[in-house]
Amino acid sequence: MICSSYSSIESHRQAPRFKHAISRVEIGCEVHDGYTVLSVDDDGAGYSPKLLAANELAPGPSNYRSGNTGLGLFFARRIAALHEHRGRRARVVRGNESHCGGGRFELWLQ
Repeated sequence: MICSSYSSIESHRQAPRFKHAISRVEIGCEVHDGYTVLSVDDDGAGYSPKLLAANELAPGPSNYRSGNTGLGLFFARRIAALHEHRGRRARVVRGNESHCGGGRFELWLQ
């Protein structure tokens, strides 16, 4: 799953649709608390307060004008929740604490 997840992140990073960054995207991988953490940081505007406050069990708020449906994060969270190893579930963490100044997406895998 790690290779598949990294491959998916990498293919999205190279796609012209990767529109949230201004000029910088960093992909990282580290081990934290027994989890492998894949991360994507950018220097864009970050996640909106509405998206950060969205219910984890439902898609986030949609903005069809900008092309943001919230479905990508919704499905990432749902798929991660299905991954369990040694009694620990994978999870998705998102926020605006990027060291690049924008948003940060993390996929935590056990």
